[in-house]
Amino acid sequence: MKTLVKITGIIILLAVNQHLTFATNNIPSGTAVSIQLDRALSSNGTQAGTQFGGTVDFDVLADNKIIIPAGTRVMGQVISTTTAGRLAGRADVTLKLTKIQRGDEYVDIASSALVVSASEGQGRRTARNVAVGAGVGAVYNGGKSAGRGAATMGAVSLLGGDGNITIPQGYNLQFELIQNLEY
Repeated sequence: MKTLVKITGIIILLAVNQHLTFATNNIPSGTAVSIQLDRALSSNGTQAGTQFGGTVDFDVLADNKIIIPAGTRVMGQVISTTTAGRLAGRADVTLKLTKIQRGDEYVDIASSALVVSASEGQGRRTARNVAVGAGVGAVYNGGKSAGRGAATMGAVSLLGGDGNITIPQGYNLQFELIQNLEY
């Protein structure tokens, strides 16, 4: 008899959970969303239209409260790639975010296109990435993550020997919302 009661309670709990709704928060356009890639993407091995995944790297705040916690799953799409060659002197990969996880589902998200390019000298690019990474880390966590951001952005070399670029797994990328997000 006790087993029947426990099973009934679980079924009722499951039925109640299916009808729960989330309170929504408005995240304004222009809000930065920093992610880490789940897999590598390259200018010479990735096709336009390829889907990619990642996780939010830093909490996203609105009205001084965490709306999207670090670790939230995101999905994106490769918009275009250009390989380095004789006619096209620089390699690049253009990406955008398309979906973000909310509970057990994904909701649409509209982000700016992000172009990762090998057009600058590698040393200058690495120095800039270290500075950008430190700034992103400082903004997202009151300065406590500046070192982590600098290390993430500067520790990898994107430019390969053939002039093409590879964005490695775990690399930090920052997108900007171009539409308000009800989350």
